[in-house]
Amino acid sequence: MPLPDPGGRPHRREHLQQVAVVLAGVLAVLTVGWVIHERVTRDDEPAPAPPTIAAAPAEQIPIPVPSVSATPSMTPVNQIVVEQVPPGKKVDLADEGETDWVHWGEQGRYSLERDSDGGFAILEGTPGEPRVRHTASPQRFTWPGAPSGGVTSGITTCGTGHGFILSAPADTGSHTLRLYVGAMQARGELRLELSTGGKAYTDTFTSRGASMGTTAYVVSYRATGTGKISIKWITGATFDENCGGVALQAATLS
Repeated sequence: MPLPDPGGRPHRREHLQQVAVVLAGVLAVLTVGWVIHERVTRDDEPAPAPPTIAAAPAEQIPIPVPSVSATPSMTPVNQIVVEQVPPGKKVDLADEGETDWVHWGEQGRYSLERDSDGGFAILEGTPGEPRVRHTASPQRFTWPGAPSGGVTSGITTCGTGHGFILSAPADTGSHTLRLYVGAMQARGELRLELSTGGKAYTDTFTSRGASMGTTAYVVSYRATGTGKISIKWITGATFDENCGGVALQAATLS
């Protein structure tokens, strides 16, 4: 039998060490590959579905009921809006006054020509003095039964502080009152006020000439409740010592 090589053991040990290093490297590579594989596999997996909630039995499912809300309503306010406009040459009172119309002075200084179906919506307060019939209006007023071509009549007063007071119904609906007034050598002062409250409206109209100057006021108004609108047309100043004052011809309401 051959004798063992005295130097063989160390050589085998070195060989085994080299093999161990190689195996360790292979294991490291395999471990890294497995970790990468697991991570990629987890990334590719779909996200877990959220837990399902068992549906309630049909008889337990609440039926949505639409909430009943009140329809918003426009709250009425005490409001007066006025526009001063030049009157037309001819005014058809019956056509313009759907609710009521009145003309003053055709038959005399206390006469009223008015809508028989108007229910006395437009009213004049207690007549004051002096009160004179005139035929000086540049406008002609007509109504069913009026003289052909219309009339130019009205009433006038003289002196500072004298004038006319009217009224008309007011409520939560919208109304339009048209006033046909004038002045002769005077300054007329208009004041409108609702009995239900709110801000009063004031305006002036001046005519210094010897002939009558006229104007029309278109008054749109509504109130917070049932009441009335009061109209004052007063001589604020006179420029004639004899008989300067304001005049009133007609009014319509719609």
